[in-house]
This record gives sequence, C-alpha cells and structure tokens, in this order.
Amino acid sequence: MLEALEKIKSAEEQNERVKEKLLADLTDYESEKKASLQKKRETLRSEFSTALSEREQVLSQELETEEQELSRNAEDAITLMEENYHSKKQQTIDKIIERVISEYGGQ
Repeated sequence: MLEALEKIKSAEEQNERVKEKLLADLTDYESEKKASLQKKRETLRSEFSTALSEREQVLSQELETEEQELSRNAEDAITLMEENYHSKKQQTIDKIIERVISEYGGQ
C-alpha cells in the first residue's frame, strides 16, 4: 500500500512538472505569436502608409496636370475672346462710320 501511495505521489509530481512545462511552453508560444502579430501590424502600417503616400503623389500630379490644362484652356479662351472683341469692334466702328456717312453724307 505504501508503495502504491508513493507511485501515486510520484505520478502527481510528474504530472505537475509536465503541467508546468506545458504552461511555460504555452507562455512562450503566446509571446512568439504576439511578437509575430505586432511585426505584421507594423509591416501592414508601413505598407499602408507607403501606398497612401504613393496615391497622394499620383493624385497631386494629376491635379497639377489638370490645373495646367485648365490654365491653357482659359488662356486660349481669353485669346479667342480678345480676337473676337477686336474683330467685332472694328466691324462696329466700320458700320457706325457707314451709317454716319449715309446719314450725313460725306461732307
């Protein structure tokens, strides 16, 4: 009977050591996974930041190109309006002169 109790006690001690070893292994595994997760988060943040920066740069370049084109179009429109103005102005002056001459004669 004493021998059986000693075997039970030895088995319980062995079980306790195995339990402690498993808990230590579990703690190590948990630490490794947390570190791995943190590294992945940092990598994703970095990649997101890089992608966002690249997208921002592309949009900025597109905006600048669009602004330049709008500016050129505005300048072209202004030039065309000035040409039309000068053309109509001269036509109007010529018509006024013709009307004055026809009305009052060429004195």
